[in-house]
This record gives sequence, structure tokens and C-alpha cells, in this order.
Amino acid sequence: MSNMIAFSTLGCPNWDLDQIITAAHAYGYDAVELRGYLTSMDLPTAEPFTPANRAETRARFADAGVAICCVSSSGVVTKGMLDHVRQHTELAHDLGCPVVRVFGGALPTDVPHAEAFARAVENLRAFGDAGQQAGVKIVLETHDSFSTGKAVSELIAAAAHPAVQSLWDLHHPYRQGESIEETYAFLAPTLGHLHIKDSRPDGRYCLMGEGDIPTLPMLDRILDGGYTGAISLEWEKRWHPEIAEPEVAFPQYARGLREYLGGRASVR
Repeated sequence: MSNMIAFSTLGCPNWDLDQIITAAHAYGYDAVELRGYLTSMDLPTAEPFTPANRAETRARFADAGVAICCVSSSGVVTKGMLDHVRQHTELAHDLGCPVVRVFGGALPTDVPHAEAFARAVENLRAFGDAGQQAGVKIVLETHDSFSTGKAVSELIAAAAHPAVQSLWDLHHPYRQGESIEETYAFLAPTLGHLHIKDSRPDGRYCLMGEGDIPTLPMLDRILDGGYTGAISLEWEKRWHPEIAEPEVAFPQYARGLREYLGGRASVR
């Protein structure tokens, strides 16, 4: 099974639905990850994603041959936010999307670590229940206090919920000094989604191949291990307006990924 390539709408905050779908098709992407829409970061209340409009939106993506691979929420495990996560799992279900992203967040320092961790475990289990009820998976991203594969795997193992998986953002564990093999060993058993983006040693995001993130060796290890999910470009244009426009970054990453995946296929 070939891996889909996708881009997150975080990278095109000024595009409407027509522009998103048209660009995905034009640039050679198989799928889109939803993270904000125009001025709204609360997807379930944005016009194309309200309950009344979801069937039409799902049909528009399907008619264009573009999948929706992930609904990225702002849910934070350490804060709870169960209602927010539940709304996003219902949205994902209605759009035919398999996973909903959540963050771990920052563990509070004003309570003992064991107590804070236990609360996070309880919250993640509740997120998992919401996902299970909607028929989707929750994917916990390597981010915040859980930026390493080790930290994410410990929380997932403690929650032990069948609807909870991991999301490996290739940028964060590497910047934390965790090796590819270490991160892979921690996350491979639960891996449900990938975020890619290249960056320079100072952390500034850049076009594929212009930074020092070992993106292709990471992908080699992940795909050699049997991962068949989406490879999603998380170009953080919404948060970092100074980085390249989506009209530049999206086709550049798509070309790089297509060339890479084509090379893998040709040697099999």
C-alpha cells in the first residue's frame, strides 16, 4: 500500500475550501489535514464544517479525489478539554477522516509529577473514549512536555486505550536530541500519523532539503517498518508568517516526497 502525501491547512491560513482542494489536486497531494480554516481555529464552527454543511464538504473532497487524513484539534491532554476533543471526533467521523490529533501539553509544576501524570493519563483515556465512540483514532503528537518519542510512549502505555495512537512530528524529537532509532522504537508500535517539516539548527522552518532535519532517513526507517499512513506537511505559516508562502512550499515538498517515494518504489 502506498503512503498518501498531505498538507495541513495550517500552511494556507488565507485559502478557502475551493483553493485548498484545487491546490491539493494541482500540486499532487492525495490528502489534506484540517487545522484551522480562514480566521477560525475552531473547525466545528467554521462554515464548511458545521453539522449542516459537513455532508456537502465531504462530497466536495471526494469528488476531487482528495482524502481528509486528519482533523487536528487544539485539545490538550494536561488541560482536559474533553468537549473540544469530542466535537472534533464527531467532525472527523462525519468527514470520513480516520484520526484526530491532540497535544500532550505542559505538565503542571505546582503539583507532584506523579499526580500530574495520573491526571494526564485519565484525560487521555477520556479522549480515547470519545474517539472510540465516534469510530476514529486519537493521535498524540510529539510536542510540548511530550516532545520525545519516549515521553509520548510512556503516556500512551499508561493510558492503554485501544483508540489512542501516536503522531510523530519529525521535527520535535530530533531537536530534543532523540535519535531516529530511539524515536522509532518508542513510537512504531502505536504510530498513526506523521508530520514533516524541515528546519535549520536555529529551529527556523525551511524548504525541504534546506535544513538539517534528516527527513528522508527518518522516512526510510518508518516506511521500512511498515507504516502505511499519511505523510503530512505541517507548514506552520499561520504561526510563522515570515516563512515561504504555500504556493512555494507546498509544491516543493510535494516534488521532494514524490521523488523520494518513486525512488523507493523503483528499487522494490
